[in-house]
Amino acid sequence: MAGAGMPPYPQPWAPSPAAPPPPMQPEIPPMRPPSTHDEVRTIFISGLPTDVKEREIQNLLRWLPGYEASQINYKGEQPMGFALFSTAQLAMAARDAIQDMVFDTESKSVLHTEMAKKNLFVKRGVVTDSSSFDQSKRMRTGGDYTHGGYPHPGSYPPAAPVWGPQGYMPSTAPYDPYGAYPVAPVPRPAPAPLPAPSGYAPIQNMKDNPPCNTLFIGNLGENTIEEELRGLFNGQPGFKQMKVLRQERNTVCFIEFEDVDSASTVHQNLQGAVIPSSGRGGMRIQYPPYIYKF
Repeated sequence: MAGAGMPPYPQPWAPSPAAPPPPMQPEIPPMRPPSTHDEVRTIFISGLPTDVKEREIQNLLRWLPGYEASQINYKGEQPMGFALFSTAQLAMAARDAIQDMVFDTESKSVLHTEMAKKNLFVKRGVVTDSSSFDQSKRMRTGGDYTHGGYPHPGSYPPAAPVWGPQGYMPSTAPYDPYGAYPVAPVPRPAPAPLPAPSGYAPIQNMKDNPPCNTLFIGNLGENTIEEELRGLFNGQPGFKQMKVLRQERNTVCFIEFEDVDSASTVHQNLQGAVIPSSGRGGMRIQYPPYIYKF
């Protein structure tokens, strides 16, 4: 029997209150650099000939910095080209580089470029615009393409210097294997002089066309000897080929040079030159109004 004043059953200890959890710290999202792929990095190309091939556009643009892919849309009356670059700055530089470029001399196609309204979408070698996916618009991009940039190469410490033995001093003078032997200098041959005409005569008609790398030679008689013409122009810098056309009462000649500068030099230096077999005074040198096909 329990003693007086003692409870009939033992009382359990009251559990201590649990410690409150620490306050939640707000999670700060990591800082990310602004993406450059949201900006327009595509240029629009017009003025292409109707028979243009996608490979021609690719070969034209692949050497421009930042080029990624391109496509041609044949749905309209004239084909339209689109080219995607890695950044907007490189796209604008490419736009200015090929602006007003002569793409095809036969069809006289001149390129006109401007920034497109939206970007192309590239997925595993298939090029589409950013709002559609059309399997008919295919373009080779040189492999599977991803938007990720190329990893920047890590920085490497400079190579340790290679030291010679103590007291060693490398020679500062370049090694000459023939230094101990007297060698007479070999004289260089003098450059051959340029062919010169027998004389000059004034030219009456001075009208001309825009400069190009081809020259038209007129005011030649029907008895002009081709060897005299070839001997005069064959030695000129940049000479490429020549075509003589004989007509009933006169002779004309077309001469092609490597570049416009070489043609301009001959145009200026030999204007009015006299060919002895011509019999008509000085020759008239002009830029042709059209491109002559040799």
